Amino acid sequence: MKKSLLFTFIILTSKLLFSQEVPCYKKKLICDFKKVKNCNELVSYDEYTNTYLSKKLSSSVFDGTCVSCYRNGVVESQIKIVNGKQDSVGMSYYESGCPQSKMSFILGIMDGSTNFYYDSTGNKQSEENFKMGKKDGMAILFRNNDKNDTIKYETFKDDKLDGLKKEFYDNGKPKKIVHYKKGLPDGSHQTFNEEGKLTVDISYKEGKNNGTWKYYFDDGKEANVQNWSNGIKNGEFKTMDEKGLILKQEFYKKGIPDGKHIENFEDGKPKHVTQYLKGEKIEEYSFDSYGVRTDIVKITENKKKSEATKTEDDNPEDAVSKKDEKKKKKKNKENH
Repeated sequence: MKKSLLFTFIILTSKLLFSQEVPCYKKKLICDFKKVKNCNELVSYDEYTNTYLSKKLSSSVFDGTCVSCYRNGVVESQIKIVNGKQDSVGMSYYESGCPQSKMSFILGIMDGSTNFYYDSTGNKQSEENFKMGKKDGMAILFRNNDKNDTIKYETFKDDKLDGLKKEFYDNGKPKKIVHYKKGLPDGSHQTFNEEGKLTVDISYKEGKNNGTWKYYFDDGKEANVQNWSNGIKNGEFKTMDEKGLILKQEFYKKGIPDGKHIENFEDGKPKHVTQYLKGEKIEEYSFDSYGVRTDIVKITENKKKSEATKTEDDNPEDAVSKKDEKKKKKKNKENH
């Protein structure tokens, strides 16, 4: 029995030892200029034209494969150049020997997957995808931990944000989940706290504020509500405290203030009130902490009539019935 247990232990230990990946710094590449060409001696780079030139043949483009090295003999980069343009999956390394980047080029233009790595661990730092020099597809930023968790995820089309974008906390829970279209915010935009509770729930349409926007306290209660229509205020706007009491409330119709706008004290009692009619301020008054009212803009008879007219316009059936009553009263007087 003891022998069988010992044999099992040896097998498991062996599997663990052989399954462990060799650290990247132990797999460093050493320059051997007997077999490869030295880029530092053969090539110069013109950043304005994005062209590799031959040092031996002045003003001539370089063509071939070469390697650059650190002073300690470790390979720094290795690339393939065709007619002066990088045309390969080029690799670069840290001085430790660990990979630094892996980039794909077609005749000097980034095309395909591009990856960057953390030193020592070899964990992936970022990944982007290109199509003829422009970002196209997913772009991911990674955390340097055991799981190589995602920090941020984005999608691009024609070098512009297009589609889903996500950001994450250190604990792996989502921080933001948003949507874009052709580089502009489009669709829902949500933000969460570290516990995973929703704190912001808003939306856009072609980059403009649209729909009902809601902001929340950490306990889930509403803190602020806004209503938008293609970038224009349209509906109720209000702010609450953590107890649910309204601190401020406003109403708009197609961007124009309309109705009663109020601002309250912390106990919910009115502090300042402004009455609007189709954008025109028709009445304004305030209260002190004792509830004493002070008129700032006092409503006039004409404004009262216009307000009454507005009420009739809003309720045409009521307006008709009032007119009928007036006619009946007039007839009764004439009969008497």
